Amino acid sequence: MPKTPLTDEKAIVSFRLSFRITDWLKGAAAARGWSMNEYVARVLDGLRDWWFLPKMIADVLEADRKAMGMDEYDYIGHLLATRYNEIRDRGGPGFEKKAKSHR
Repeated sequence: MPKTPLTDEKAIVSFRLSFRITDWLKGAAAARGWSMNEYVARVLDGLRDWWFLPKMIADVLEADRKAMGMDEYDYIGHLLATRYNEIRDRGGPGFEKKAKSHR
């Protein structure tokens, strides 16, 4: 495993992306007021560090991912599919907000 750098120096990395993905990325970044670079860096940081969830939650998710035999990419897809099932079974899109507004 590579050593963690002792500085905040950043590598310059180049990727080739389709125009379709580039257009989507520009829009997603602009919607948050971020540069495309910042958007990509934050998404990758989030993927690596479990979206900065509390360590206790991140540790359980990481253990589950490993127990499922999935890499990070496939596990996120699995979580999204699980969320879809929850939405479908519990009242449709926004069911949590609907429940809060009826209190």
